[in-house]
Amino acid sequence: MAEEMREAAGEEEQELAREMADAFLNEDLPENIFSAPKAGHGMWASTVRLMDPVMGVTHQQHRLVQNEAAMSIALVKFHNSVDTWYLIVGVAKDLQLNPRQCSQGFLDTYRLDPHCRNIELLHRTPVDEVPYAVCAYNGRLLAGVGRMLRMYDMGKKKLLRKCENKHIPNLIVSIQAMGKRIYVADVQESVYMVRYKRAENQLIIFADDTHPRWITCTSVLDYETVATADKFGNISIVRLPPNISDDVDEDPTGNKSLWDRGLLNGASQKQTP
Repeated sequence: MAEEMREAAGEEEQELAREMADAFLNEDLPENIFSAPKAGHGMWASTVRLMDPVMGVTHQQHRLVQNEAAMSIALVKFHNSVDTWYLIVGVAKDLQLNPRQCSQGFLDTYRLDPHCRNIELLHRTPVDEVPYAVCAYNGRLLAGVGRMLRMYDMGKKKLLRKCENKHIPNLIVSIQAMGKRIYVADVQESVYMVRYKRAENQLIIFADDTHPRWITCTSVLDYETVATADKFGNISIVRLPPNISDDVDEDPTGNKSLWDRGLLNGASQKQTP
């Protein structure tokens, strides 16, 4: 607005327009009357705050760089440092929602002190898409980087990618884990059940939903059941039949889950609403 004021002024009004623009930029408007200023298109600001939920006291506040948006967060205890908790924050830089794009993404790794009063930034791991979801899984980190499901381990200078699955169709918006099972939600294709085969170092999709759902959030109810909510206001419960669950768990090689595909490249097992 200040630039428009300067450009709209004539030659005789340049000095007055410059003074008005400077006064406009320097004016401190109280937020309780004028509300907080709104960011322009493609502008983001985020902060990581460590606080006491009972007393409401902020112990530490870490502001991200301008135009970096924090999209996901998870507490992880890696298997090579079982005595230390790490905070993983998924960050997108210059994020644009429609069409979805960003100049770069990061997985920021913070070390949490034993008293939960301080976090220290250890390193940043660059990724090529928006990290919308992160989750701890058996001493490692699962990250949804765009449509890629990736597994990371702790490294000295960055997180180390161990394996990935490229068969999620659109965008991973939620990752949860229970036992050996991973529940991955796609933005418009509902929930996929995944398991990690350590011997083959593969993330294998063994079950998917029979109906597409525009997922906004999920919650794991038990080992076979997931509750979902979609953007149209619907709440759904999807469940894997117990006999199919037993067949999957008793397949030691993983070949059945990997090669026994259903129609149209779907998973071999189906969840029922």
